[in-house]
Amino acid sequence: MKRALSGIIFSLGLWALAGLGGCASDLPPRESFEDCLYGAPEPIFDASLPGVSQHQFELQPGKGVERFVLNQSTTVQIEQTGCDQIRQEFTFSWQAVTRKEDWALQAIQKYRELGELGAPYLSFSAISEVLESRKENLRPRGEPISLQPGLAFRITAAEAGQESKLVTVLYETTPEEE
Repeated sequence: MKRALSGIIFSLGLWALAGLGGCASDLPPRESFEDCLYGAPEPIFDASLPGVSQHQFELQPGKGVERFVLNQSTTVQIEQTGCDQIRQEFTFSWQAVTRKEDWALQAIQKYRELGELGAPYLSFSAISEVLESRKENLRPRGEPISLQPGLAFRITAAEAGQESKLVTVLYETTPEEE
């Protein structure tokens, strides 16, 4: 039952994120998004959510850029691009406790924290659960992980130092890419 419920939440949540997330141009950046399947990017989060502070959203040519601080400890930047196929790049930055990070664990934790912001964000919890089940395949610049048909996840970069930085991408795929 829990697995079925998670699947429903995950599917509906991803559909909702697509609606919330909008998209931008894949080819040359455009000022206008009127030809895009999903229209112009829109913010996914807002400053009224407990756990979200210093929220900003800016529509730029070819993309939407959202920035905020999550739970007073992690800076999050989301770049939304893609006109007919959504691509959302999440950059998480935080003060490092150690110089060596478990990137799979960090990705799982960061998406779990996003999912804990409220019911509209439960799809992030579902993403976290899928990542947990596939954590042995989750590494920077590793192979993409299919979250469900048509949606993939990948860690594209990770840096440890005084400030750790994790860059992940959620993106739509075509049947040929799966």
